[in-house]
Amino acid sequence: MKAPSPTVIRTTLFILFVMTLVCLPFAIWGEEFVLPLLKSREQQTGALIAITVVLLAADSVAPIPSSLVILFLAAKAGWLAGIVGGAVGMSAGVLVAGWLGRFAVGRIAPKFIPDAELARLRDALQRKLWLTLACLRSVPVLAETSVIAAAAMGVPVMRIFTATLLPNFIVATIYSIAADDSWQTAAITFLATMIASYALWRIAGRKETPTA
Repeated sequence: MKAPSPTVIRTTLFILFVMTLVCLPFAIWGEEFVLPLLKSREQQTGALIAITVVLLAADSVAPIPSSLVILFLAAKAGWLAGIVGGAVGMSAGVLVAGWLGRFAVGRIAPKFIPDAELARLRDALQRKLWLTLACLRSVPVLAETSVIAAAAMGVPVMRIFTATLLPNFIVATIYSIAADDSWQTAAITFLATMIASYALWRIAGRKETPTA
């Protein structure tokens, strides 16, 4: 079995570091405050949408279960509100995560990965940016990690934002329509979306793997 290259090891450690940053708020504060906050405005559609957008925007720096937030909004305010609030909130969250990656984590990235390797990884990522981010938008932790890591590697924040607009809309639509049916359907849809994203990622990655 061939040992992983130093580049793979350093990149893996960097991704694990970013994942730890994303998970840390959950470990420190927990997510129990989210549902009571949403329930406090469940009869006020406008306020509920606004809270949803704010929560999703803070997803990368606060313990926000984004799928639960979108499902709750759609279940209480309807599928259209779920799509609008979910898509807008997730897109705002991409901007926050992108700027966090660019100006905070980006200062740390060279400590894990030398500049030359960082440039090579950035170029490789930009060639399949939409596919990479789209496959991870519905996956907890990895959705935020992928955006932060991409920005930290030097991918322009606005390019990341543009690449995630359609995936954010699709994810918000899937959850909102499912929640409008039943919570059981929503749960099944959540798992199916994650499995489909993982399968797409593996298939695409296998096709791009060079043969010896």
